[in-house]
Amino acid sequence: MQCIIIKNKEITNYSNIFQLLKAGVESLFVIDYDAIYKNHLNFNLYEKLSKFFEITVMNYPETASDLMDTIINGATNVIINDNLTYPIIEEFISFTPNIAMNYNYNDSCIYFSENGGEMFLTGKQILLPYKTAFNYRSFSIPNEIKLDDFPPDLER
Repeated sequence: MQCIIIKNKEITNYSNIFQLLKAGVESLFVIDYDAIYKNHLNFNLYEKLSKFFEITVMNYPETASDLMDTIINGATNVIINDNLTYPIIEEFISFTPNIAMNYNYNDSCIYFSENGGEMFLTGKQILLPYKTAFNYRSFSIPNEIKLDDFPPDLER
């Protein structure tokens, strides 16, 4: 799955998205730096991209409203951070099963998994039950979706 980077309200790593369409790309992994670092979610870009591609959005929503708006604006899956409180994790899981948590073997990830979370974003082996892993490293893990061009500054 190809990674698309949004910074300063623009897609920065592709000047022409239609090249991806011509190449037969059907799904994208959208990394929204504005959301991650500035708490500004680029809903309009999600909506535009989702007209042509199935998109998974990594924007680390902090509220149920942000999660809902991300999905309403076209995201099939949303990546959440592993620093959320248990009540927020519960609320997110009750809203949609289409969330993946950034994986660190910590209490939040364990809680996420025990309460029905089935997808993770990772660069290492997952020590919890899961159905899908968005993998940004070169080694393989079971049930992975391999991410191409994942930015190294976001790897853990």
